[in-house]
Amino acid sequence: MKCESQREERVETSILNGLDLKRMLDSGLARLTDRYKEVDSLNVFPVPDGDTGTNMYLTLVGAVNETDTAADKISIGDVAAAAARGALMGARGNSGVILSQLLRGLAKGLKDMDRVTGKVFAEALDEGVKAAFKAVMKPVEGTILTVAREAAKEAVRAAGQNSAVINILQASCIAAEKTLDLTPELLPVLKEAGVVDAGGMGWLIILQGFCLAQEGGEIVNANYAVLPAQKINAAAEGQGSFKYPYCTEALVKKNKSNVMGLREKLSKYGDSLMVVETEGYIRVHIHSDHPGEVLEICLKYGSLKNVKINNMKEQAAGKTSPKDAKPYGIVAVAPGEGLKEIMESLGADRIVLGGQTMNPSIRELLQGVEEIDSDTAIILPNNSNILMTANQVGSLTPKQIKVIPATTVPQGIAALMAYTPGTQIDKITGLMNESLKRVKTGEVTYAVRKSKYDGQVIKKGSIIGLFDDKIVNVGSNVTEVVLSLLKKMVTPADEVCTLYYGDMITSLEAKNLMERIAEQFADMEFELHYGGQPLYYYIISVE
Repeated sequence: MKCESQREERVETSILNGLDLKRMLDSGLARLTDRYKEVDSLNVFPVPDGDTGTNMYLTLVGAVNETDTAADKISIGDVAAAAARGALMGARGNSGVILSQLLRGLAKGLKDMDRVTGKVFAEALDEGVKAAFKAVMKPVEGTILTVAREAAKEAVRAAGQNSAVINILQASCIAAEKTLDLTPELLPVLKEAGVVDAGGMGWLIILQGFCLAQEGGEIVNANYAVLPAQKINAAAEGQGSFKYPYCTEALVKKNKSNVMGLREKLSKYGDSLMVVETEGYIRVHIHSDHPGEVLEICLKYGSLKNVKINNMKEQAAGKTSPKDAKPYGIVAVAPGEGLKEIMESLGADRIVLGGQTMNPSIRELLQGVEEIDSDTAIILPNNSNILMTANQVGSLTPKQIKVIPATTVPQGIAALMAYTPGTQIDKITGLMNESLKRVKTGEVTYAVRKSKYDGQVIKKGSIIGLFDDKIVNVGSNVTEVVLSLLKKMVTPADEVCTLYYGDMITSLEAKNLMERIAEQFADMEFELHYGGQPLYYYIISVE
């Protein structure tokens, strides 16, 4: 009887304090802990990188952990502010950033308040929706934004009829669920894939947790923990020997267009070779054991500028520091160890390991920025689901932040290839932005479930080829899918194709594939690099 009376008292309350909000957040996290993998599975593409649920989960972990520091405070404004602060620092991916903005707006609506009525709380939920919409450059209907907006609208309406908090939250959850069911009608790509919006589902689960807390239900202490953080600028491990220890770079003044000839001659002198045309120059990057010979060959093609030679063996041993103080630094995101090394050798000062299924948090990107001995930092997110996260970093540091909107790894590498030390920040960011337009991106992965996309029926386990983030071919053999994908990507104007093979592909398999490609695309120049990325057999760049 005692428990029932306590439950009735909680159900009928029309006032919320800080401890109530803390309990609601804990309950929301407990429910999301149990179901975030289910949210991950609601991916429009049947590829193995659904991470919406994981990103929302980790973002909410940051919020709840931060509220622990305010747990002894009754003020609902203090608890809301702590949750917003923790969510922002822990936000990962687009869904995590939107969740952090929902909590930020909620905190704005509860600012400086000790306790609030259900009506004020409903209005604060609506403030969260306004903040989330502002954070998205081009809001799309049928997403988490739609679900959150309709849920908040119903909460405000219900508050005008019944001041009990539980009634307001129940009405909000019902509206969220109905709207979620409608998302496939609002967003055709969801309907074709046979799923509802993943972010909307995540927000519904959190709201249901809020509701459960107010109903007096038992909150099972969730066994949650922050997943292992990605290493930032991790030192090379296990690299006791370097076959080609000298990272050699130079700009060659163009006196004739003969990039292919230079590339062919240099290919015999090392690995990690990149030869790219820029404004009036050919940029050369190679790992070699004879940098002098490399430079002699380059001189035959034109005068040299910005020559740089680094001994990678000594750098790895900590004997030299390749990073001198400079006007600005570069933070880049890389999804694999091979790509990390490539980006470092091209001038990135700090690397945050991350990508699909492992989106870095705002905190991790901010840490990379703060570690740079410069008042200005350039961020290369290199993933469409990290771009929004990167855009939040500038609000958390006094440093000037320039985000280059690279949404793929090939775009990020192209931007680094456009980088020339000593160039003024505005000019270099301009060149980097221009470089993104010259690159086409292909990716090859596999289907994790049966699906339908753009009229194509995709079986579980099928090999999938993506061209600029659209599925363009499906098959059963990696090599055949790569060849078919390249036929769709390559045009007569293209000159260079670079393949980065992932951790599921052996070097022998990659080399055999290159031989097949060279036979079919005789007019193209090809480069092959170990990327080490998970889940994706190949990432392909065409320029």
